[in-house]
Amino acid sequence: MKDNNLVRMSFSIEQELFAGLERLLKEHCYENRSEFIRDMIRKQLAKKECALSREVIGTVSVLCDLEHERIEEKLNNILDESTIKVLGSSRFLVERECSSTMITLCGIGADIRELVNSIRKLKGVVQAEFVITSTAAKGGSS
Repeated sequence: MKDNNLVRMSFSIEQELFAGLERLLKEHCYENRSEFIRDMIRKQLAKKECALSREVIGTVSVLCDLEHERIEEKLNNILDESTIKVLGSSRFLVERECSSTMITLCGIGADIRELVNSIRKLKGVVQAEFVITSTAAKGGSS
């Protein structure tokens, strides 16, 4: 019996990504690519849902171009003015003109995302990535 609720999709990826996908399928014991992709989509949707309205812990990775005047000071000012709880941070000089800052935050997911968007807008921020952690992603509550 065929399920009429299924949508067939086709997409193209580079050979290296395809090889990586095949390794992931084997490592995580997925029976087929569709099962793997459905699982990844479900996980991302669950993360997004819990992140918007629940308290989460998140890590923000910020790469700064130090040639922009006072970029690290501006980054610190945004964090100081925020109501988001900063649990810790570390900063590393990657190259002479580049620094990497890791910041661990605790707060409502939507508020953290707003803070990260403010950080991204700073001139001199090359990249800012937010990784969320929440017990809701495993089916619990925060």
